Amino acid sequence: EKNNEAASVVQKLQITAGPVEKVKGKNYQWLNLTGAKVNKETFSVWLLTAEYPALREKEACNNTARYILKVSDSSEPIEFVNQTYGGAVLPNTGVWKYLLPRSADGKNPLKSAAKEVKYLGLKYKLDKKENITTPQPPGETKTIRLTPDLMIGVPHNKKVKNETRRYDESDYEYVLLTKENYSEMIENGMNVFNVNPEQAEWIKNEGVYYWGVGGKNISYPQTLYRSNYIGPAIFFDEPMVHTRDHVFRPLFKNDPQARKSVTPADYFENFKKEYHKAKYERSPVRLLQGLAARKDVDLGDMNFLQQNIYTWETMPSSALYQLTEGEGKTPCAMVFESPGRFGARRILPELDMSFACQIPVDDPKNLIDMIIAFLRGAALQTDKQWGISVYGQVIRSEAYWYMTHAYDLGATMFYFWDSYQLAAVPYNEYLTLSKNLREHAKNFPRHNLKELKKSAEVALIIPPGYNLGHVKMGIGNIGGLPELNMERKSDKGVKYRDIMGNFYIEVERCIRLGIQYDAYWNLPGLKLDGYREVVKIRDDGKVEVIKNGKTEILNSARILQRPEGKLPELSVDIDAGKAKAPCTITARAHVVKGSAPLYFTMGAGKDGIYRNVYVLWELYGPQEEDYNDFWLQRWNVDVSEKDSAATVQIKFPIERPGNYRLKVSACDLAGRTKVIWEKITIGK
Repeated sequence: EKNNEAASVVQKLQITAGPVEKVKGKNYQWLNLTGAKVNKETFSVWLLTAEYPALREKEACNNTARYILKVSDSSEPIEFVNQTYGGAVLPNTGVWKYLLPRSADGKNPLKSAAKEVKYLGLKYKLDKKENITTPQPPGETKTIRLTPDLMIGVPHNKKVKNETRRYDESDYEYVLLTKENYSEMIENGMNVFNVNPEQAEWIKNEGVYYWGVGGKNISYPQTLYRSNYIGPAIFFDEPMVHTRDHVFRPLFKNDPQARKSVTPADYFENFKKEYHKAKYERSPVRLLQGLAARKDVDLGDMNFLQQNIYTWETMPSSALYQLTEGEGKTPCAMVFESPGRFGARRILPELDMSFACQIPVDDPKNLIDMIIAFLRGAALQTDKQWGISVYGQVIRSEAYWYMTHAYDLGATMFYFWDSYQLAAVPYNEYLTLSKNLREHAKNFPRHNLKELKKSAEVALIIPPGYNLGHVKMGIGNIGGLPELNMERKSDKGVKYRDIMGNFYIEVERCIRLGIQYDAYWNLPGLKLDGYREVVKIRDDGKVEVIKNGKTEILNSARILQRPEGKLPELSVDIDAGKAKAPCTITARAHVVKGSAPLYFTMGAGKDGIYRNVYVLWELYGPQEEDYNDFWLQRWNVDVSEKDSAATVQIKFPIERPGNYRLKVSACDLAGRTKVIWEKITIGK
């Protein structure tokens, strides 16, 4: 019994098996599905397949040589082809298992004696079963060549109007992308686009993917058969950051005492809840919800999460959990959302100054490989994909190399953020980045992505909830919460600084040995047999090394022989006297170069210039949960340079009385650091 208003429901369907063809020595048979809707629209699908297509799209794709869609009697047949490897590209929104009629056991209805099949969530009764002449596969088709192993795009269908960089934190003006813009983007290698219904008509028959048009506006079910249609959404946004901003910050505002007791384990548990909401209540369900809201559609018992959606996240340590939680097909990948100020010469000096590691700061590989370690590891464990993004704040000279390096290591997704103040990459910049990446891919084709996932020799494991931080990741606050600063202690009485320091020193070891490593949270079900060495960083300060079937427990991370050389010199003067709150403190640091130049930048100033500020200032106290990284003062420092020395002065306010500790650090390009702690007592 059909809803009379459900004009888009398929009223009659015919499925037939056709001629057999050999492809690369293997027998394939044509399969044809023809549908006629209540509103008289018709469509046809042809598959040249080795067997009746499996329920899982990936398995079905492996057994399909050709896939062709004809959306009406008068339309041109469209064939979807994998440009890189040949063969077919099938729809992967998550609706695949519903796109072909199946018997009650989910298998081939052509070989079933059943009188009923399920299709698009509805039951269909057999009218007749006889030898029907199969419509001949189209001789000529419109071929859409796709590269699912190399997806390059931006998240919006607008671009900045005036591309002059805005370093003053004001926002750009945005205009809709035109048909000519999309053509230019395609010419420069981009192939994933956000569109509105009008824009979709310009590009849907090009060799690109498109998304943004939801279930309320697509042709049902024809659009679901398009292999280049992604859905209404392409990612769900920053669940780790949402946990910080929408769980912990409101909690601390309402209950300041909670700041004293919060732990990384608390962060992890609350993140799991936030992630569950993101996955089952937000972006992945929008396609189904849009279809369900239509009067002309009857979904029956069709139910799915969008599968070709990725998670867009700034905290890569959560990659394994995000790719394995609950229903395992969604998301299909994790893409690293590069946070503000991402760049080797900003972050690596901070790591060295914060964690007693000695990672050379002038090689961007030393930074991005830490991110890739978590992404590639998670992709290996789950047989999924990974990727990276470039934001406007990323040091531009490094952005090109980050993308080609990630490509060389197996990344398949590359995105440029294109909105919100300096976070936006202007239009012509991302065109150039895309063209560079696409040309690199032509010069260096990849033949085995599965093997690239197995590149690492060592696995580094950290406790769940611990991470590299957020925007200020080099400073290392866990989850971007000052309350989880590096002087706080684990339940075992060990400083977070020492726990994460063990991780970074083991990273340094891998860098010095020239070997690749993967990284994970210590979650159940890890498959680690493929690594020659597994290093577990524990929250009791110990390091567990597993190699050749033997386990060794060490008191700390292993430090390899570091380059000989003279450390920087550092001294500090503080004008505090008998200061009473509230007050302003003036501090001066005097630094002298050792064997290598000193360099540290907090990022581009409001004039777009990166300045060497030499010194990292951090204030701890008066309570353990209190921490100030002087983010608002980051550009308001006075630097006086003379030969190989510099004097740096900073002024900062203190609002409350108590005992404080000022941490002052300097770092050279080889990663050698000098750290001084100064006590400051502020009276009432």
